[in-house]
Amino acid sequence: MMTSTNSSLIVGWRLNGRHVLILGGNQIASNRIEFALIANPRKITLITPYNKITSDKIREHIAKKNVSYKDSEFKPSDLFESHNLPVDFVLSAVDNQKLSEVIANAAREKRIPINIAEIPHLCDFWFMPTYHDNHLQVAISTNGTGPHVARKLRQHIIENLPSNITNAIDNVALLKQSLGATNISAFTKIIDTLPLSELAKLTSDDIKKLLSKHNVDDEEAEVSSTSDSMDEKNSDVTIIDERQDSVSTLKSKLFDVNGDDIISSFISGGTQLIDGKTAVEHIAYAFSVASFIYPTTRTNYVGKAAVNWVSQNVRNAFGQLSQVIKMDTRYGASAAVLGAMARSRLDNVSIFATSQSIIPMMPNFYGIVQANIPLVIHVSALGNDDQMNNYVNYNDVLIARETGFGIINSYSSQEIHDIALITHLISLTTKIPFLHVFDGLSTSLELSKVNLLPYDSIKKLVDEIPTSTKNSDVLDCFEIIADKIGKLTGRQYRPFEYIGDPNAESVLVVLGGETVITKETVKRINYGEKKVGIIIARVYRPWSEKHFLAVVPKTVKRIAVLEQVSSKEDYSFGPSLFNDIAVSFSSDNSWINKSPILIDAKYPTTQKFSPRIVHAIFKQLISKKNNIFNEEVLSEKIDIPLINNNVKQCIFWDSEAQATNIQVVKHISKILEQHSKLNFSALSTFDIYNNGGVITTNLQLENDAINGFQDIERDYDFISVHDVSLTSKYDILASAKSGAVVVLNTSWTVDELETKLPNDFRYEASKRNIKLYILNSEKIAQDVGSNSKAVISVIFQNVFLRLFSNIVKLDCSIEDSIIDLFEGNNEKEVSLLIRAICQQLEKSIVSVELPPTWGILEKLDQNLPLTIQSNSLDKNLDQPEIEKPKLRNWHTAAQNLLFKEAYDSDQEIRPDLSEKTYIIRVSENRRLTPPSYDRYLFHIEFEINGTDFKYDLGEALGVYGHNDSKEVNQFLEFYGLNPNDVIFIPNKGNRFESRTVLQLFTQVLDIFGRPAKRFYESLAQYATDEKEREKLLWIASNEGSQEFKRRVEDTITYAELLYEFTSAHPPVEDLVQLIAQIKPRHYSIASAQSVHPNSVHLLIVTVEWENSKGVKRFGQCTRYLSGLKVGDSVTVSIKPSVMKLPPRDSQPVIMAGLGTGMAPFRAFIEERAYRKAQGKEVGPMVLYFGSRHRSMEYLYGEELEAYNIEGLLTHLRLAFSRDQENKVYIQHKMQEDAELLHQYLLKDEGWFYLCGPTWPVPDVKDAIVNSFVTSGGYTSSQAIDWVNKLKDLERYILEVY
Repeated sequence: MMTSTNSSLIVGWRLNGRHVLILGGNQIASNRIEFALIANPRKITLITPYNKITSDKIREHIAKKNVSYKDSEFKPSDLFESHNLPVDFVLSAVDNQKLSEVIANAAREKRIPINIAEIPHLCDFWFMPTYHDNHLQVAISTNGTGPHVARKLRQHIIENLPSNITNAIDNVALLKQSLGATNISAFTKIIDTLPLSELAKLTSDDIKKLLSKHNVDDEEAEVSSTSDSMDEKNSDVTIIDERQDSVSTLKSKLFDVNGDDIISSFISGGTQLIDGKTAVEHIAYAFSVASFIYPTTRTNYVGKAAVNWVSQNVRNAFGQLSQVIKMDTRYGASAAVLGAMARSRLDNVSIFATSQSIIPMMPNFYGIVQANIPLVIHVSALGNDDQMNNYVNYNDVLIARETGFGIINSYSSQEIHDIALITHLISLTTKIPFLHVFDGLSTSLELSKVNLLPYDSIKKLVDEIPTSTKNSDVLDCFEIIADKIGKLTGRQYRPFEYIGDPNAESVLVVLGGETVITKETVKRINYGEKKVGIIIARVYRPWSEKHFLAVVPKTVKRIAVLEQVSSKEDYSFGPSLFNDIAVSFSSDNSWINKSPILIDAKYPTTQKFSPRIVHAIFKQLISKKNNIFNEEVLSEKIDIPLINNNVKQCIFWDSEAQATNIQVVKHISKILEQHSKLNFSALSTFDIYNNGGVITTNLQLENDAINGFQDIERDYDFISVHDVSLTSKYDILASAKSGAVVVLNTSWTVDELETKLPNDFRYEASKRNIKLYILNSEKIAQDVGSNSKAVISVIFQNVFLRLFSNIVKLDCSIEDSIIDLFEGNNEKEVSLLIRAICQQLEKSIVSVELPPTWGILEKLDQNLPLTIQSNSLDKNLDQPEIEKPKLRNWHTAAQNLLFKEAYDSDQEIRPDLSEKTYIIRVSENRRLTPPSYDRYLFHIEFEINGTDFKYDLGEALGVYGHNDSKEVNQFLEFYGLNPNDVIFIPNKGNRFESRTVLQLFTQVLDIFGRPAKRFYESLAQYATDEKEREKLLWIASNEGSQEFKRRVEDTITYAELLYEFTSAHPPVEDLVQLIAQIKPRHYSIASAQSVHPNSVHLLIVTVEWENSKGVKRFGQCTRYLSGLKVGDSVTVSIKPSVMKLPPRDSQPVIMAGLGTGMAPFRAFIEERAYRKAQGKEVGPMVLYFGSRHRSMEYLYGEELEAYNIEGLLTHLRLAFSRDQENKVYIQHKMQEDAELLHQYLLKDEGWFYLCGPTWPVPDVKDAIVNSFVTSGGYTSSQAIDWVNKLKDLERYILEVY
């Protein structure tokens, strides 16, 4: 409503599906919460300090989580959800005038409607929640004109509303549901032509008339008895609606379409969620004009992110564009550096390499050192054994210890960043080249929070650090630079670092892949009075006796030196860390006569370290029994007395084919970074060669800082198994902590776990008192309309955050934390979808109570592996390249057929289908309705002699229909295709299936079906006309959604799009991949094989209609079937159904069939007749059959009358809706039989079946409920409970569509 001064007046709000922000903790705020809750809003957020809440009701709402509560004062940022969507409006009840003004100003600035209680001039609308009636609520907006006008307006509205306004709302909802999402135009016409008062008065008969008037039949809306839950008109092509389309576009903001990490440049620094290799690339890129990559792996190599930054024209710290060049690893590789240095004004170049690529570079190292080139080679210490398993390879790097290169080590993602920075600065200062070495198996790939220095700070550091330091002062230079960076970052580093008791008698010296585990083990193991410590060799070259001895405790008596070697032959020869330490002690006068005993503890490259092994080494060191290292301790599996172990261990298992755990943990890590105070570290391990490929992703959580990934082998607190088959391949629970949370993704029910879960898994679950949960992620995804990996990922993120909520302690809701990391066509649709997923999960996840019998099982001890082998850094890249279809002439196919053995050819019916198919032939095709009648219903029989085709009662026949041959030939001529050419389409393995072009477009491709939005997008890529391309993309976009809806309503087909957009002409090899295949249409079988052993019968109605332009449309499959002649072949399959006869022949059967919904009941009656003829006693049968006219559509009428006269069909109740003035439906007949229904269903344990359209389901249920009330003496509530119980017992079966 507009006033003469152009002020607006809003007279109603639709709260349903909106986000309401309520401020305050008093009674007014409580009233507003109550009012909002009735409308079922999407979300209610309450913000107020808890100590200011004066309403007990508000506390109750918070406790029950009816509202999303934030314990704080209002801030302007509260007007937005975490994913930057504004709230829909604000209701404030704060008592503070000044704060109210702040709130009002903030809301108006963001154009969010607001009401401030009792301060009219601050209100956008005057809110009086005094009228609400279910769906309808009335509030008044007066733009601040005051309460008096608002009251009068409100009163006027309420007094003039129809008394049954709620009926109008309900009727509109029913009309919309009946017409469906694709018939918006008809819905709009009905609503626009009827006043509100008439909408309110509509009866169910009135609604059916309206539906009929707009080409939507009542009981015949089902079209055919299909088990696909949709009529032939709607099942002819894929149904598209906006929400479903938005689901398919749900995608992570952290991964690209190929599943690779999206890594932006971080020139502004700050805390980022990255792995170690990205941290080192951030620093190297800052310093370098040129970087060279020498990878020895095909993916996930160090330098990959830098390649992307170059493509984005990211500049280094000095404002220069950089080059990143990928090189081959071969002899003399590093010679390229000399040429690069000649053109680098910074006099600084970086190399990214692995330890395996260092050896072929070494011949040039001496020349680089002599040339005083300030080069830094960042080395990922990684190798492979002869079984292709990965290991941390420091040995190959340390071969370069005598070349003159400096060697500096890092042991966590944060250290990699910091030490890389220090190393570049030292190299610039001293003109000495350096190897910066880090663990390539875990530290390089470890995902954690890393504090990155911005590029402007790096440039400032370079300008401030002098360049006059001499080579002899390298370690002093290290300390100077490290101190300067320490003041900037708060993190301190030394050439040698000591951890442990200052008066230690036993010390371990480390510098390789064992360092992180050794450091953490020393922190967490209590050695009692035994004093121990470790020395970490941070700067190994140049070696400095002074700096090493400065950290050695004066009390030390025994020192073990851990060092990696490639073989036993290397144990005693050549330079080594042991020799360096021995010389240091012998050269220093202060240690003469009191030098500690040195133990040379060398270990092979393939040795995997764990806390247990470190503990065993310390035990040997402390024992003083042996001065020679006992290698047997490397294989000891002894318990260790861990203390202060506050790390929460989580592991996610999945098959490589799905690999959902990688995205799940990356998202969880991002959520923890943004919304939790926990520190964390995540690492994925890939085994691409065993058990079909398996991936595990570890996640460690701790309140304190996590310095490097801690390889703790046991005590997992949370285990998520995304592929339940892995429980039979690995001893997954052997490392579970007592009371651990375990989640299994499976379609198994709780009862099936008893027989399907491995014996040892169940035993360990009971022994460890596991908290077991099961869920079916595919079912949940299907329930919300999408089975994409992104949806599956959301499910598992929610599971973890929900079950581990007491640990992670997010500062927002789980849904909000997840929403922020996904995107799609529309932010609000993404939000609604993710909330729907979370809600569906909450309903679906099952907590399993472990049966006592699991605890007394006899363990089989299969010696399954506890974990997987690491033999790759990423998913398998060695998958065969996906073959594309190939177009050939008929000669190629002829050769394949003539020389079958040479070409390994064979013939199959439909090799592209996973289900078993059969070829059957038409033996009868008979019309059941008169030729003069406008509806074509027919009975069709197929001969199954000579096949192994078997079917059970109630099953459906899947028919693979063909397109009209005339229309196909017309399209092929237009598209310029030879019908006789042959298309070879890739099938399983390296095999191809071949068909002629005519066969393919007639029998396989749904060329006359309706495409989804993605086809418009794909077709646009082939359009050579720019206007056509733009139009296709516009239709597929949000802006073109109305045009897309119109095309959906008009059933615009693939062929029509290609006719329309002639410049978009994909090659046929591509076109066959863009067009969906014809889906089978499923029809309930109308015969019993016991009676018809050599045939199968169907009851079908053809479908045809006109779109808005008057173009005739046909149901593809019913059109095909109606035109079949006797002897024609048809490809079919079988689909199981829930429609089965009761287990006891004596149990009553009550059947309700509408139109072609009669089909399965004809089979039921035939089967009971057969059993009766065999001398079996059969129970009563009741049939409620409904159609339009007895004279036109009394389907199988003569058969039914005969069965009724015979007494087999005990009660035949017919409802011909249009044979009298007042329409009669099956529910009316059921209402007349209240006593009969009660007797048969409850007293005699009968079964009830309904087959047909969905519209009569509520009325049919009401009729049954009424029978229980009137004849059984139950209350309405008890009667409804009985119906629900019948459903649970599978005695109330609906097959509706």
